[in-house]
Amino acid sequence: MKEKYHQVISERYQDKESDFNGAFETVLVVGDEIGLERALGYLERCVIEKRLGWLDDKLDKIEKTGDVVEDGYRIFYEEYLGISVPKDGEVVDKTDKKMVMRWWNYCPILESCKKFGLDTRVVCKKAYHKPVQIFLSRIDSRLKFDRNYDSIRPYTPYCEEIITLEK
Repeated sequence: MKEKYHQVISERYQDKESDFNGAFETVLVVGDEIGLERALGYLERCVIEKRLGWLDDKLDKIEKTGDVVEDGYRIFYEEYLGISVPKDGEVVDKTDKKMVMRWWNYCPILESCKKFGLDTRVVCKKAYHKPVQIFLSRIDSRLKFDRNYDSIRPYTPYCEEIITLEK
């Protein structure tokens, strides 16, 4: 039964003709049966699979600079998500061990959450936090991701995210 839910959500998530709203509609239907938290867990798994597939295809072809934090930022945000500073956000703190970004770019997840009355603090934590961590860990196992859930849209004008390099 568990695989059925994953398959249904995965099909909608991967449907190129559908937008994020289609995936979220499916998550809500599945959530009515098994609970929203579990349904978001299946969405999280789909996000991880998609991102790791992208990395498997692209990572060896992307040149690294030697600045691990910068590489994590560039590969995830610029190469994968297609967002960049200053158009889509700003870097508010940067050292060789930490980078703090604030993003105000168009976000289909935010738009779907607003449409369906979902809390981004819940959806982003349950379905999108771990996939970023796994993505960054593939670039370098010392990279850690965090999101400031007190500074997340639509509750603030930006989403604050942090990449750190741990020893």
